[in-house]
Amino acid sequence: MATPARRARDVLPPAGASSAAVESAGREETSTTAALTITPSVSTELATLIEHARATIRDATPPNTKRAYEGDLQRFATWCDAQELDSMPAAPATIAVYMQALANKGRKVSTIERALAAICTAHVRAGYDSQWKEVLVADMRKALRDTLGVRPRKKKAVDDDILRRLLAVVPVEGLLGLRDRAMLTIGWCAALRRSELVALDLADVTKAPKGLVVTVLHSKTDQERRGEDVPVFFSNIAEHCPVRTLDAWLAASAVVEGPIFLRLGRGQQLGERLAPAAVLDRVQHYAKLAGLEYREFGAHSLRSGFITTAARRGKDLDSIMVTTRHRSERVARAYIQRETIFERAAGEGLL
Repeated sequence: MATPARRARDVLPPAGASSAAVESAGREETSTTAALTITPSVSTELATLIEHARATIRDATPPNTKRAYEGDLQRFATWCDAQELDSMPAAPATIAVYMQALANKGRKVSTIERALAAICTAHVRAGYDSQWKEVLVADMRKALRDTLGVRPRKKKAVDDDILRRLLAVVPVEGLLGLRDRAMLTIGWCAALRRSELVALDLADVTKAPKGLVVTVLHSKTDQERRGEDVPVFFSNIAEHCPVRTLDAWLAASAVVEGPIFLRLGRGQQLGERLAPAAVLDRVQHYAKLAGLEYREFGAHSLRSGFITTAARRGKDLDSIMVTTRHRSERVARAYIQRETIFERAAGEGLL
């Protein structure tokens, strides 16, 4: 059996580097962490600062990204062990064959490339060259993209009609129903990602004449935490109104500071902040109760549902992006073009 100096699972997982920037991000972090080496001669104060610096770098990685990359590295190491191949450093041929193994299991191109990103960044951090641009690996990437295709399988959007159907089956009394009603309406009306929704604190929400201003302090497109304000408007129907549903939840739960959306334990005791996965769970739970095919909905369905509805109602790109906070017009326009394809097409009435 091969005896590699280090296995992939022994390497700190990458700190959120995208696959397109694996090499540069990995090399930058290698030089950063290399400078944070504690030697016996440093003072206790400096040693403490070094540990804090390490923790800051480590904690900058979103938890979901950490878990995904850790899993990718663990699976790669396990596969290499079974094949009696070195996982650290891994030969380009080893990585290429592993990519094929993932494809044979039905993994999507995005999943395969995420695993490749984890492997390559781990190599750079361990002091080895990245294999990202090695000919065999690059050829395999291209071949899999050509063979499997890269078009994502879209989950169904929770548009305004579906949102009303979900809210119709959410209990109107009790902490669970009040929390979920507020979570669904705020998540939809502010077009929030699930991580942004559960990260909201009471201090992030401010009353305004037309509704609320929700401040999103940390998001996928705002890693430096500049913060972005999102307007949330009153609804004419109380049961659908994000402002009224949030007020009802806060009054019933007596939340006066800290996280807005909390877990509920036995006896509806308030717990800690909800995890992002709870958003998907709640959407699918109520979709099932409403008689919908709940597996069609994903964690992104609330956000995409807002965009879908706004596009169908004729809202312009700029106004949609005020709420969605898209950095790229191209990305935002892709939603709109997909959802208004029949309104823009020339085929109606021609035959």
